[in-house]
Amino acid sequence: MLQSIDAKEEARVLRKQGNSLAQNNQPAAALDCFERSLRLSPGDALTLNDRGNALQDLQRLEEALSSYDHALSIQPEFPAALTNRSNVFRTMRRLDEALRDLDAALRVRPAFPEALNNRGNVLRDMRRLREALASFDAALALKPGFIVAQCNRGNTLLDLGLYAQALACFEAVLAVVPQEGEALFGRALALLNLRQLLEEAVAGFDRAAACGLDRVESLVGKSAALAQLQRHGEAAACLAQVLALAPHRDYVLGSLLYSRLQAVDWSGYFQLVETLVGRVSAGQKATYPLSLLPVVDSPELSLRSARLHVEHQYPPIDLPAPVRVRRERICIAYLSCDFRDHPVAHLLVGVLEHHDRQRFEVLGVALRAGDGSEIERRIVAAFDRLIDVGTRSDREVAELLRELEVDVAVDLMGFTEGCRPGIFAHRAAPVQVNYLGYPGTSGAPYMDYLLADGVVIPPEAERWYTEKVIRLPGCVLPNDDRRAIAAAPSRSAAGLPAQGFMFCAFTNAYKINPPVFDVWMRLLREIPDSVLWLRATGPEAIENLLREAASRGVGEQRLVFAPHVASMAEHLGRHQLADLYLDTFPYNAHSTACDALWAGVPVLTCPGHTFAARMAASALTTAGLPELITKDLQEYESRALELARTPARLQSLRRRLTRRSALFDTRVYCQHLENAYHGMLHENRRLDRLVS
Repeated sequence: MLQSIDAKEEARVLRKQGNSLAQNNQPAAALDCFERSLRLSPGDALTLNDRGNALQDLQRLEEALSSYDHALSIQPEFPAALTNRSNVFRTMRRLDEALRDLDAALRVRPAFPEALNNRGNVLRDMRRLREALASFDAALALKPGFIVAQCNRGNTLLDLGLYAQALACFEAVLAVVPQEGEALFGRALALLNLRQLLEEAVAGFDRAAACGLDRVESLVGKSAALAQLQRHGEAAACLAQVLALAPHRDYVLGSLLYSRLQAVDWSGYFQLVETLVGRVSAGQKATYPLSLLPVVDSPELSLRSARLHVEHQYPPIDLPAPVRVRRERICIAYLSCDFRDHPVAHLLVGVLEHHDRQRFEVLGVALRAGDGSEIERRIVAAFDRLIDVGTRSDREVAELLRELEVDVAVDLMGFTEGCRPGIFAHRAAPVQVNYLGYPGTSGAPYMDYLLADGVVIPPEAERWYTEKVIRLPGCVLPNDDRRAIAAAPSRSAAGLPAQGFMFCAFTNAYKINPPVFDVWMRLLREIPDSVLWLRATGPEAIENLLREAASRGVGEQRLVFAPHVASMAEHLGRHQLADLYLDTFPYNAHSTACDALWAGVPVLTCPGHTFAARMAASALTTAGLPELITKDLQEYESRALELARTPARLQSLRRRLTRRSALFDTRVYCQHLENAYHGMLHENRRLDRLVS
């Protein structure tokens, strides 16, 4: 009897030693103590649980499960063992079993904040975000100072897109623990998504890294904040550090290339493009879909990139599709964060105004607050109703559109900045359409249709688009035939030389790449006194463009940068000083091509194979100027030289370019668009009948 008591006491001492070693992060030594303890007391559930914890710390997960199973066979209602076993199940992605164990633990011990917190994490992994939030709230109600649960709650609010609430959550943590790394990171991420206090966001990511948060995550967040601040060179430097630390980190390679393009930093350009193509071809998530368009003319790679991104970030939610309610008017909802001074708004506003209100109810769903501009006021007036959903989650927006019985939900964003594909993943409407904002496929199984035309997607190219392609007659780009054009300023007022040929390209810097720039510089060298008139970008991009020009034998006085002006009318007015608009490749001019053509400036383009690389050709075809469409960059260069040297031919083209062109007939375009919506709904009803 005495020996048995001594053995139990020795087992108890060994267990205590093991727990002390575990707390000091020595799991291997702790495991040895627990093993020795169990040899003395084989049926001790507490020690079996502790042994499972040590094995879990050592990543010996199957053995950990066996130890917890043994403990629970002895003591079935053991909340700690159930909770710890759930952690192993979660690590193994056996989420249903993890949730089952946590629910069992909470039935035994309802007031168990740690289990409630863990349950919230499992539900978050399962994307049951509202339930996760309720679980974190319950944990915090029992334990108000539970910092881990508060941070998890904030992260769930970020997942839901409730950035203002997430910001308040993280700030509450930092008021108590100013150096809490996860809260510093979460606050910076909330500010980034709110587009507020971006300098503080940059500093917050740095502070989070200094407090021990993963440096790679902090650098990725910091690069995004720097990009919002238009500090693209610094953003690229952060991403280069990420690649050095984590060479295959998702999306970083493409983001690095895109940031460098924004800064006109072409260092390592061709090698980066080659590596990017190789990784996307191999099925790696190396880039966001948008970042691929300026560098790769491949619809196959564009599709692959889109599919990978959607599968990773925006998988379909298993919800029944809404059924269309029959009524007199079709309800169309346009979703965008660009109902402001933005190309999408300038292109679309006239169509919104022309919609037949006897046949259509037209809703605007604003994903971001407006900017108070004149075009925003016009857009708002063009909708029957504008709904601000910037503070609502993807699911909540989808549920709202279902409640409003929207027939056709139109995504005007695609993969552009501020996009919310998750709304469509929740199947917000019976018919969901990819239109205008992004020149390519969504790659998403829940997007039903893509609006295009016969030029941007020829019949043989349909296989590269997951949506059903609906072609409009003429160019797919809408135009506003009410756009005012101010009087042209003098050349000196526009910063241009008094004489000489004016090439212009009012494009975003990221669309300019070395092969296209090489052509432009050869044109300047060939045409005496010619000037290339570009859109003013950040000072770093301008400096780099001038340096690249100098390296190609072109002086800085041959590049002129047009500053931002107060209104679109003023911007269109100065277009009239240009002689020829030079398009980019492989990401063509889209809205900017329409701007130039509306202002009477011929656009020279070189189409490729992607949607993005064929838009200017579509606009020129509809405008009746097919001779401005060239087959490759060599012909593009020779045609530009020919036009610059034969003013009479260029003037003939200008005379043929009229605002009465089919490209600018907004009323007829709107009728074609409405017919397309009718056709989509008719097909949707037919398919519903076939399924039923």
